Amino acid sequence: MTVLLRGGFVLPLTEGTRPLQADVLISGTRVAEIGAIGTKADETVDVSGCVLMAGLVQTHVHLVQTIFRGLAEDMALLDWLRARVWPLEAALDEASLRASVRLGSCSVERRRSSTWARRITATWSRRSSSAAVSARGSAKR
Repeated sequence: MTVLLRGGFVLPLTEGTRPLQADVLISGTRVAEIGAIGTKADETVDVSGCVLMAGLVQTHVHLVQTIFRGLAEDMALLDWLRARVWPLEAALDEASLRASVRLGSCSVERRRSSTWARRITATWSRRSSSAAVSARGSAKR
């Protein structure tokens, strides 16, 4: 499958390169070409006036802790972990774990991150992995 993004404003990631107005041809999951593209594609999308750039990478997210946001923001880190996060994580059941992971996944998607590295806890490593895979698919829909 090929998709042609026509007329966008491309932000290159190479140092010293200036933004340019160009087309972007995507073949499968890869960028195949950037420039003035005359090739026909399976689908063409007019992206005039839009910025095209590489996906953002979220390198640190604790999906299991999403539902704890806003609790005791004024505490020192170790006090917060000991008094709030670790006891709350230990009290999570399967349903609350899935809800937290799903909410966190949607939050990452809303910020337009194309890739993310999930941080896990010893208590929920295997279960949060399966919940993250499930939530990642539903967040894309």
